Amino acid sequence: MANLARNEAGSGRGLRLDPYQGSHQLNVGDKSYKIDRNGVVVKKTMSMGLPITMAVPSKAFKGVAARAIEDANGLVTVTLELLHHDPELCVPLLYANNMDDIAADWHSWSRLMKLPMIVVDMENNPTAVTRQLGTLMVEDPISRRKRITTVKHRPNFMRRRKMGVVGEVQKLTAAELIARR
Repeated sequence: MANLARNEAGSGRGLRLDPYQGSHQLNVGDKSYKIDRNGVVVKKTMSMGLPITMAVPSKAFKGVAARAIEDANGLVTVTLELLHHDPELCVPLLYANNMDDIAADWHSWSRLMKLPMIVVDMENNPTAVTRQLGTLMVEDPISRRKRITTVKHRPNFMRRRKMGVVGEVQKLTAAELIARR
């Protein structure tokens, strides 16, 4: 998809699929995509003329990838795509120059498809922006008990207690423990 993104971005042609519209129908070259929150249906014609249809679930994609392309005039165009390990199954979502719209759509597509946000560098190396464990976002834990960082050897409830005084100890026998009538 990277070559296709460069060709279309360089031609000045824009593309934007609204993430909250529902399902989308997209034709790019000899491929036809039907995109919704559950996944993508790809229709294409093989080189021998045989039509093929593939249903790709959303969890088969690596994430929603952002790729920046600079043209000869210095204009930066960003493409968003559903990144798949097979380049033939990568799906373009957006070609734009406005960084605010790109960031909003990138985040929206990521949340809608439940996929991580990925940045693709010039050498086509993907790097995740957010860490995930399955469908959960993984972040650094919030530190607890910030007020007692200087006192590490005793917790709060133990600091409040006073030492008890031992008084006279009575010895109990078995006869006293049996219930009386």
